[in-house]
Parts: sequence; C-alpha cells; structure tokens
Amino acid sequence: MNSFYAKVNKTDTCWNWSGSTNENGYGLFRFNGKTSKAHRVSYILTNGSIDPDLVIDHLCKNKKCVNPDHLDLVTQKENVVRGLAGKVNNPQSIKTHCPNGHEYSRIDKNGYRLCGKCRSIQTMNSRKNKTQ
Repeated sequence: MNSFYAKVNKTDTCWNWSGSTNENGYGLFRFNGKTSKAHRVSYILTNGSIDPDLVIDHLCKNKKCVNPDHLDLVTQKENVVRGLAGKVNNPQSIKTHCPNGHEYSRIDKNGYRLCGKCRSIQTMNSRKNKTQ
C-alpha cells in the first residue's frame, strides 16, 4: 500500500490526503478495483473490514484526514449527533419539528432529520394517486 501512503501528508495531528477528492472534499483512492473514500481505506488497512451498517466519523472534523487514530466507526445517527446538527451555533439544531408542526422522528442514511408523520402521509397519498 505504498501508493496509498505516498498521498498522505502527515502533520503532528492529522494525516492529510493529497490525492484526488470528491465534490464533498473527501479523499478518493482506487482500492480493490473500485474508487473508495481514502479515510475508509485507511480504516480498513489498519482495522480490517467495515460493517456496512456503520460509517466513519472524523473525530478531528477534517474531511481530508486519514489518520486511523482520528477515525471512529459509528452509526449514521451517532455521526450526525456528533456533527454540525449537534452544535449549538447551528440554527438547524434548535428545530425539533417539521414545517407542519410534527416532531422530527427519523434520520435518513445521509443524516438528514425526517418527519415520520409527513413521510407516512406522502406514502399514503402516493398510493392513493396510483390507484385512481
């Protein structure tokens, strides 16, 4: 894996990825025949496989960091709670209800809060429209 580490610039804290990145700023690396996020490759090289139901949280909050000591395997929900949604200075974090007044009750795979009640209503309306 010398080609992987050749793209890593180590500092006293973070190991910054110097290779290509995606539109969200995460490092990319060709690994096992497919393009993967560099921080995931770093985790796999150090710790082994990643449970498909879990994501990696950058404890340092640096998207380009591939330092395995800064990478923590967590659920998507935990990742969101630890991230911007949990910060007091983020105006979105104080919102507890959707625009229709229902409490946010779910988090999707991308970490967005969802209103379960509105989603149920949308699904019912969609099914009703298909049968008409």
